[in-house]
Amino acid sequence: MKDNIPYPIFEKISIEINSYCNRSCSFCTRTLDNREKVRMPEELVHKVLYELAAIKYNGRIAFHFFNEVFTDNRIFSFFEKCKELGLNNYLVTNGDFLKKHIVERLKTYNIKEFALSIYDWKTEEEFQEKCNYFLDELKLRDHNWEFYIIKGGDNFGNRAGYVSHKEETLSLPLTAACSKIENKIDIRYDGSVVMCCLDYYAIHKIGDINKDNIIDIWYGDIRQKQISDLRKGLRKNYNLCSKCSGYIVEDKKYLFK
Repeated sequence: MKDNIPYPIFEKISIEINSYCNRSCSFCTRTLDNREKVRMPEELVHKVLYELAAIKYNGRIAFHFFNEVFTDNRIFSFFEKCKELGLNNYLVTNGDFLKKHIVERLKTYNIKEFALSIYDWKTEEEFQEKCNYFLDELKLRDHNWEFYIIKGGDNFGNRAGYVSHKEETLSLPLTAACSKIENKIDIRYDGSVVMCCLDYYAIHKIGDINKDNIIDIWYGDIRQKQISDLRKGLRKNYNLCSKCSGYIVEDKKYLFK
């Protein structure tokens, strides 16, 4: 690990435990191809968890990328392993597999953040009905995790130019900085670590957990250069970034001036 790194460890990490989602949303990159159903080996998931535990990582760990976590029946054992190692989780799900007994089981783990994505609605009334089911019937707010609903649909961006479900122009010039990659790291089901949560095809790989430690990957030369470049507004240097409407501009105390 290098000294004098100008940015801290990631606040969130996503580990894609399998390649499958039960939905095919028009605004999702996954609908562009028919990915084979593959599960990340359990020992590889555990490898990353042990590496995080070794540094007493206090951020939040998710088990999704472009998958739905509850299509993998190992999800509860992974939550249990995190609890055993003193690690915290955040959960993102479309809610299709949620039942009362599952919600009660989830409450026993170290889930600090719970995001429910509601996509399949056509009217505001229908959206509210779905919200009411999760809030009133399953009582997802009645726990000490941070709970929120993602109102999905065509309001999502163009997924780094991969999805053209609507006409969209970049609201800021290509020279605008992006901080999207500054506090998060994403691992695909095959173990490749990618630049951004929108890098579905692993266009800009920064490492491979099959070979390297996740902490070393984060502080490696490739990631350091990516963050430095995007702080300087050099999005044109990356094919993924040059077409993306989902960039984030934020002021953070560790940004270069």
